[in-house]
Amino acid sequence: MDALADAPPSKRHIFRLSVFFAAIYFVQGITEPNAGIANQPIFFLLKDGLHLSAAGTATFLAIVGVAWNIKPLYGLTSDFFPLFGYRRKSYLIVTSALAAAAWFLLGSQTDYAYGPTLLILAVCGLGLAFSDVLCDAVMVETGKPLGMTGRFQAVQWGAINTASVLAGIGGGWLAQSVSYQRTFLLVSVFPIISLVATAYCVHEARTRYSREVVHRTAAAVRTAIGSRPLWVAAAFIFLWNFSPSFGVPLEYHMVDRLGFSKIFLGTLDSVSSAAAILGAMIFGKICRRLPMRRLLNLSVGIGMVTALSYWGLAGQKSAVVLAFGNGMVSMIASLATFDLAARSCPDKAEGTFFAALMSLANIGTAGSQFLGGKLYDWLGLQPLILVSGLATAACWLIVPLIRIDDPPASS
Repeated sequence: MDALADAPPSKRHIFRLSVFFAAIYFVQGITEPNAGIANQPIFFLLKDGLHLSAAGTATFLAIVGVAWNIKPLYGLTSDFFPLFGYRRKSYLIVTSALAAAAWFLLGSQTDYAYGPTLLILAVCGLGLAFSDVLCDAVMVETGKPLGMTGRFQAVQWGAINTASVLAGIGGGWLAQSVSYQRTFLLVSVFPIISLVATAYCVHEARTRYSREVVHRTAAAVRTAIGSRPLWVAAAFIFLWNFSPSFGVPLEYHMVDRLGFSKIFLGTLDSVSSAAAILGAMIFGKICRRLPMRRLLNLSVGIGMVTALSYWGLAGQKSAVVLAFGNGMVSMIASLATFDLAARSCPDKAEGTFFAALMSLANIGTAGSQFLGGKLYDWLGLQPLILVSGLATAACWLIVPLIRIDDPPASS
């Protein structure tokens, strides 16, 4: 049996799982190269140290992000082939150790060249992306029977945004005051938290490779590939994450056109993340009270308004207001799409298909950043803001096609 606990779910069991989800996502928020505490140091290493243009930086970060775009491979590996008797736990321990080792190696460099830096950061991304897939597989397996996928994801994203509050201000300060080597060595400590949380919080029944398990999982995969709800969810998630004005174009605009300092950029990240914590708390309260389609319609509306509101970006005050508003409403809207993904996954192949849907989200984000970086040098930021708003609005065309059962209402 592939259950993660032998006893029926209890408050203690749910609390232990929540601690695990929070720990994995907190570490991800601190250590992810494109968003964590080393994000600002990496950005300025590429911009000022390696002298890359906006397009060059976007290309570099897109390559680093490839590990997040092939997440279904990690899900397939974990679903089909247990490691040391476990489908999730052993892989989590190994990949957490891999991420720690990669960051330590990066911090041990005495000089930074394009190729080695790219390779090491790609390995960092691999360890974190694999851990993310396994954590999400546990979330879907345990959350679907309880109708708690939304609340568990609110815990996850509350934790990752708590980390991002620290990473925003801390990353800006580190970029301005601390060497790249010491920053990367500091980051290498955090994946150990994931390793310890996995060892103590994940109580998984032992299993082994067998043809029967493979046949059951393969049957679930074949059924899911032909699932209309899964493909509809995939289209929605891709479009939702296609926003070429955000990421590299917005950051170059704020540095080169508006003259924002490294510390102020970090402060904006922290403001956005603090607001996202509030958004996660709100979503955790409403996710089982509102039907999924109503949540998604609301999400599209606030997402489009938020994207277009960046036409009002003119200075530091407007940047703070936009960062707070965008952080809160985007978190509510994003969690609705993640809950859609979790509810769309078939049993016996949760790791594979939640990873596939999240990879589409990452492909949408990375692809739009790559395109945005290319177009920014030619068009500037304003036209890209319009494209982001229109792509979000297009999600309204997909909402009527979604057919997902809602869990029982809860207070």
